[in-house]
Amino acid sequence: MIKPNRLLKNDLIALITPASTPGNITRVEKGRKFLEDRGYKTVLTPNAMKQLGYLAGSDEERISDIHWAFSNPEVKAIISLRGGYGAGRLLPGINYELIKANPKIFSGYSDLTTLQMAFFEKTGLVTFSGPMAAVDFGGKLSDYTINNFFATVSDGWFGEVTSQEESILAGNNKGTAEGVIAGGNLAVFCSMMGSEYLPEPEGKIFFFEDVSEPPYRIDRFLNQLRINGYFEKAAGFIFGKFTEGDPGDGPTLSQSEVFDDYISKIEKPVITNFPFGHIDDLFTIPLGIRVKVDSNNNKVEFLEAGVI
Repeated sequence: MIKPNRLLKNDLIALITPASTPGNITRVEKGRKFLEDRGYKTVLTPNAMKQLGYLAGSDEERISDIHWAFSNPEVKAIISLRGGYGAGRLLPGINYELIKANPKIFSGYSDLTTLQMAFFEKTGLVTFSGPMAAVDFGGKLSDYTINNFFATVSDGWFGEVTSQEESILAGNNKGTAEGVIAGGNLAVFCSMMGSEYLPEPEGKIFFFEDVSEPPYRIDRFLNQLRINGYFEKAAGFIFGKFTEGDPGDGPTLSQSEVFDDYISKIEKPVITNFPFGHIDDLFTIPLGIRVKVDSNNNKVEFLEAGVI
């Protein structure tokens, strides 16, 4: 495991687009202003605002930006402007030895799951499933999101997470488990199965979230985890927020029915309704550190900081 240095005032933050281009330049500027008002410097990576269809430039341009940000000694943190689609296309072309030699804070979620899992598997770098500059810092700002992010990447917070007003944690009453936390967006994670870019499931605590997926697709993804041995090999699971997509006109199960069915098949500790996902109140999760889940008392404990 490699931890990046914590974020300090006056540090330079590189804003990057490894997937899709931000559609709203106003939100990009708002996100930059927010970070600069808090005492940080920002820079857009050289190709950050390019567009190639639904991609933020060619694969080569986006890989070049990743290498530029990690190799630049002035850059102390890298925050994605947005997710979208396309980060997974970059995995074979990334210089992982460069990243390993230059560990830095890397924050994002959704499609950025591909990079976060690959970085951890190939280099051991702890990354952060956390806010993005144009989506979150440039959108509807939540004090919960802001305070938790900076406590995690600047103060090195670690400790216990219990229910908050908008997110009542629930467990499956199957005890406790400790392990290294991995995961991210469920659909994106499942798209990586069978590749060299995912960590082995043994002993891991997996967390997952997703957005606008109809119940049958959630069913498919959870079944992928099941038939690939994750239910048996993992130490435990944390499920975040899952906003429900349109199931169409035909008969359907509800999202809760799908989850109840699969969770009943998991003979390991499970926590549900964790405050993470495509939501306003977003908890920042350091990927690659050790955590403990207590499914009898509905708690998640982060056992170490994600930064040094």
